[in-house]
Amino acid sequence: MIKTGKFAAALLCSAILTACSQESSNQPVTESSAAAVAISRADAPGLSEAYAKLRKQQIAAVDYELSVTLDKNGKQFSGLVVANTKFNGALKQPLTIDFAGGSVESVSVDGAEVPFKYNGHFITIQPEHLQGGEHAIAVNYQHPYSTDGSGLHRFEDPEDGNVYMYTDFEPYDANRLFPHFDQPNLKAHYTLNVTAPQDWIVVSSVRENKIEKDGAVNHWHFPQSAKFSSYIFSLHAGPFHVWEDDADGIPLRLMARKTLAQYVKPEDWFTFTKQSFAFFQPYFEIDYPFKKYDQVIVPDFNAGAMENVAAVTFNETYVSRGKKTQAQRMRLANVIAHEMAHMWFGDLVTMNWWDDLWLNESFATYMANLSLAENSEFDNAWENFYLGTKQWAYHSDQLPTTHAIQLPVKNTDEAFANFDGITYGKGGSILKQLPYYLGKEEFRKGVSNYLKDLSYQNSTLSDFMGHLGKAAGKNLDQWQQQWLYQAGLNTIQASFQCENNKVTSLTLTQSAPEEYPTLREQRTQIGFYNMKNGSMVLNKAIPVLYKGEKTQVTDAVGLPCPQIVYPNEGDWAFAKVNLDPVSVENMSKHINDIEKPFTRLMLWQSLYDSVYDAKLPLDEYISFALSNAGSERDINVVRLVSSHLGRAYSYLNQVAIDNAKRDELQLAIENFAWTQLQQAAPGSDAQKTWFSTFTAVAHTDAALAHAKQLLQGEMTIEGLPLDPDMRWSLITLQNQYLYGDYEQAITRELAKDNSDRSQLNAIAAEAVRPQAESKTKWLENILQHRDNFKLSQLKYAAYSLFPSEQSEFFEANVERIVAALDEVNRSDAPEFVGTYARLFPLNCSEKGVQQLSEILHSGKQLNPLLEKALKNRRYENQRCLNMAAMLSNGHEG
Repeated sequence: MIKTGKFAAALLCSAILTACSQESSNQPVTESSAAAVAISRADAPGLSEAYAKLRKQQIAAVDYELSVTLDKNGKQFSGLVVANTKFNGALKQPLTIDFAGGSVESVSVDGAEVPFKYNGHFITIQPEHLQGGEHAIAVNYQHPYSTDGSGLHRFEDPEDGNVYMYTDFEPYDANRLFPHFDQPNLKAHYTLNVTAPQDWIVVSSVRENKIEKDGAVNHWHFPQSAKFSSYIFSLHAGPFHVWEDDADGIPLRLMARKTLAQYVKPEDWFTFTKQSFAFFQPYFEIDYPFKKYDQVIVPDFNAGAMENVAAVTFNETYVSRGKKTQAQRMRLANVIAHEMAHMWFGDLVTMNWWDDLWLNESFATYMANLSLAENSEFDNAWENFYLGTKQWAYHSDQLPTTHAIQLPVKNTDEAFANFDGITYGKGGSILKQLPYYLGKEEFRKGVSNYLKDLSYQNSTLSDFMGHLGKAAGKNLDQWQQQWLYQAGLNTIQASFQCENNKVTSLTLTQSAPEEYPTLREQRTQIGFYNMKNGSMVLNKAIPVLYKGEKTQVTDAVGLPCPQIVYPNEGDWAFAKVNLDPVSVENMSKHINDIEKPFTRLMLWQSLYDSVYDAKLPLDEYISFALSNAGSERDINVVRLVSSHLGRAYSYLNQVAIDNAKRDELQLAIENFAWTQLQQAAPGSDAQKTWFSTFTAVAHTDAALAHAKQLLQGEMTIEGLPLDPDMRWSLITLQNQYLYGDYEQAITRELAKDNSDRSQLNAIAAEAVRPQAESKTKWLENILQHRDNFKLSQLKYAAYSLFPSEQSEFFEANVERIVAALDEVNRSDAPEFVGTYARLFPLNCSEKGVQQLSEILHSGKQLNPLLEKALKNRRYENQRCLNMAAMLSNGHEG
């Protein structure tokens, strides 16, 4: 799975899961003792590791025969599953079968009905009904269609009325499709048949081998699948538009709903897919194992994509209704490669339990970027990795909720909590440095041997590290302890002395935060930069293996004295960089003279890090950016600096600062964005980037007038046709400031474009209005009437209710929001709880910090992810206060 898309940061930072189920025993259960230890399963959602270990001891093997009946108009589907189960001896304890939120009509064993209990979370069968080594356990059931993107989700297209369905299961929602043993180490074969409307296509892990017509329905029959975990099983259905292709004998299909099909560019999808196959198969030395490869673009999807075996699902945000930028195309190529990497690492070889989730996601994250860097049209893949994934990791590792990469996972609730920047970003980053540490070919060979030795099996971290260490001839125990079992972000800084224009000494200093004091060992490069012929060029890159607090870099002695020293040249290491004073001074003078775009990118980021760390006043950064960013031509640096200016604008709405100064700085940012938009090359990616920034910072009557004129066609910018999503950005801006005929703008646009995406944007545009009635309406919908809406609709409203300049509306409603906490905390819909957490915006005040502290210290048993989101928000509020203090103290930089 990859967490990305329009609301990636919100989903990743605030996604919330139901309360953890508690077992009667909190003692660790080993594989050898599980069968002997009595563990009664709590009457609660989720699955604990302790109980999963017990059930793994009970069950030797299982395969499923599944029949499902789907219809267009009903609220639920029906099914019959037969679990052909082999047991490890006679059962001494009840057997439970996971099945959340459905209804059970009957349970039979070997054709004879048996008594059972069903509590809405799982089915229980007493051991006396399961004596003997092998049984066929059949469950006849029904289950509601999902409206929150989990389980079997139903979507009705508002444009043409067509209905589409898809499944999304990770980590513990496969049991919302059919009753079974929903844990990754009980792999199974699946034999599927589906009854569905005659005009539908049905998709799963294998291609159908027979379709029988029966009046208005078809019966789809699928042969037995390969053996894999149930969370990557799938069932997608609907009247999809289908494109077909072939990757050296592997049948490819791409699918999307009919009303979106006109915007899909299948040539990009198939090109990126073929390039990924061409890279992964020789790299892993294993042919693609699952016969066919389908990619299905689906609506209301909560994640970016999901690696269902041979039937990958993708969020519709990867389909642009206008021309994609290169960054958007690369993002698509990256997610295609990420999910394909999972076919080997995750699907063919699967983690034993969710404590190794990080390895599953980190590996796919690293491999996707490696494949783009070595076999695609994109020559700046690692710059994009640094710009996106790695910054996410650095940010997550500085939060109070940071954690070790490898950590215990007691239950499936905690597994969901670990879909974060540590799991994806930091894990992917430390895997990126391993080939520098072990050797590229040694790393590749270790991965290949791991996949070959454990195909169709489950594995643990020790299996993976053992194969890498063996291939490289290195013991990785110390590396694991430092990088996988210890939390926190290290900082590195180079200090040097020169005489007669030659380096006499250079020391690399490593530091760690007080609460996470581990000093690590890793390989980096130290870059020496000097002016030459009007450019700041890289004179020398010195590889260094550093460890401990100080490392003397003797290879630097005698080299020409540098003007800028960058201690993570090429971004080998995972470490925060502090620049020495000489480098800071020269960087500030020569930022646009630096020849390498990647270096400029990293130096701009270091500068903004100083703002975030309250070491550089926000207004000084803004002045520096406005004075220098206009000359930048590299699109990644433009993307970075424009995003920083957008954040700076939002911070200015929050920090305590003289109003005249605030107005001056915000107007300067607005004018700069508008100027860059007008001056950018027609049709360029920079033009689209500055358009996005402009719509984020426009606030004066003059800028709002420009926005209205663009929307109504009274003004045009050469090379910038407005696609539907860009038009909604302008409409939302009008509503945010109640400018012009903002209400009619929504009505007019919906008359032209009544798509689901437009309806969601209309909700956001209404919710963002600075009007008490709009806030009340959508808060009531979110908190009191959520069953009347799809989760996607509530998300769009929640993310729009309290923009940074509307803090007074949050203050007016905070008591109502807090009052709903107990009910929300009891919710069994994790995605909804995450949506609720978004109702607590950045609140850069002592009161804002105190409000969250009161909730966190109230003694309430908070849902783990709700607690995580609120702790992180309190931390961001305090950091904003620290930034504000730099301004109010009149600090001179």
